[in-house]
Amino acid sequence: MRSYFRGWPALAAALAVTSCASDDDAPAAGPSPLAPADEAVAAALYAGAPRTPAGFSTDPAPPGYSQVTTYHLKSSQLAMPAVTTYEVCSDDWNVALAWSEEVATQANPYLDLVATDATAGYFEFGRVPRGFSDQYVRQRVFRCAYLDRAGVDLAGLAAGVGFAGVLNARPLDAVSLRDVAEYLWLFTSYNNAGHAVLASETLSPGPAQALTLASLERGASCDRVTVREWTHGADPNTGALQLDTIVVREFGVRQVDAALVAC
Repeated sequence: MRSYFRGWPALAAALAVTSCASDDDAPAAGPSPLAPADEAVAAALYAGAPRTPAGFSTDPAPPGYSQVTTYHLKSSQLAMPAVTTYEVCSDDWNVALAWSEEVATQANPYLDLVATDATAGYFEFGRVPRGFSDQYVRQRVFRCAYLDRAGVDLAGLAAGVGFAGVLNARPLDAVSLRDVAEYLWLFTSYNNAGHAVLASETLSPGPAQALTLASLERGASCDRVTVREWTHGADPNTGALQLDTIVVREFGVRQVDAALVAC
């Protein structure tokens, strides 16, 4: 009790001083610090590298070209009426080659065929635009035995949700789902500057593969970071894929000299 009453005079004096001080005399509030986890995410986005975690699937471009473009042939590029636009598939190399030639003929300039390749997941046709030997185009066609995207709505998937095809690769396990999820990420808008994959994690029960994605949106005085969970789940019996995306968190950030602060 004695210490309680002894504190009152000091508290009263402090209150008196505060009540007499003007707003101009108050110390200016400094920028708020970011939480350590948010600071690490923002730092990676501003740095621009690394953009994927260790062990993430890679698809290196062939050397010796100033520009390399890679895409899967789509129903909208071919004489193939479809309600939605999706990447086509075939298990016949000759059919895939004919599709590649159809698209190459539509290009201006024409795309000369200079190489072919085949993996367990797709056929690849390497082409060079006529007259532009420093450019390289990798046209790919999924093998249906690996992934059938018929019926997929690519516009809907760009929004982060929807049917994502049927994974026919067997065994249908965590490894095969991780491989296809990380591969499909390569062909999204998230595989660009200002974006990064923070983690790729197998979820249970599953199979399901979640990629934690971070995106940086520049602003006039405050930038915005959005962290999403981008998850492909597979039906364990049929292999049907479903993409779901949720926003985990958002925060504002700006650079003050060499520091990152909240805004």
